[in-house]
Amino acid sequence: MQHKHSFVDRIEETLMAILIGLMTVVTFANVIARFGFNSNILWALELTVFMFGWLVLLGASYAVKKHSHLGVDAIINMVSPATARIMGIISVACCLVFSVFMLKGAYDYW
Repeated sequence: MQHKHSFVDRIEETLMAILIGLMTVVTFANVIARFGFNSNILWALELTVFMFGWLVLLGASYAVKKHSHLGVDAIINMVSPATARIMGIISVACCLVFSVFMLKGAYDYW
């Protein structure tokens, strides 16, 4: 099944692929440095964590946009459409509150 990919979709997919590739290269280089040369790349772990965070955020937003998230909708299917809508609004509100906490935590960490 073919889907049309917009320009933004291609940018997101490319960024995610680049992040995965860079994470692999940096981690592999650090392993080689550590076990092959008894040294260490000091910034490798921090860079990998930073890239992983961006990969998670980009991947989650991409999956939501493409409706690729796994979801359990057993309860939603049992309630009326009005109740399902209210539950959806509550769910979105929880996600927004979580995002604010993440932003605050990232600001404090920085």
